[in-house]
Amino acid sequence: MTLRIRQAARLLTLDPAGRVLLFPCQPAGQVEYWFTPGGEVEDGESLADAARRECREETGHHIADPGPVVACRSFELTLLDGERVRAVEHFHLVRLEHARLDDAGWTEVERQVMGRGRWWSPAELAASGERYFPEDLLAMLAEASAG
Repeated sequence: MTLRIRQAARLLTLDPAGRVLLFPCQPAGQVEYWFTPGGEVEDGESLADAARRECREETGHHIADPGPVVACRSFELTLLDGERVRAVEHFHLVRLEHARLDDAGWTEVERQVMGRGRWWSPAELAASGERYFPEDLLAMLAEASAG
């Protein structure tokens, strides 16, 4: 069986203090893991357009340019509706001017499974013992910030 390719624009979102934004996945009310903002590229949308839209919807921040893709990963994923896909995630490094978040653009599904975003310093995240995705997030951030 051939899996549908699900292209996604994801954001390595940094606040002025260099902390990364992660949202908790908590469909049953407790945190299962943390993840970066972003989502599926819609029909007719470029990666940059999807990154801008996802940033606006999930954080409330309007960005003019998400910059280039700084990392990419591909893996099999089961979506909330049970569909199995080949996820291809493209990560943009986005530096925001402030850390305030607005969830007014969240969908009903997001409201059901996501919790309030949290800003993590790399040291806090490394020491937290929490599960987060992508698993190599700290290395991705170090590489993207250095470049």
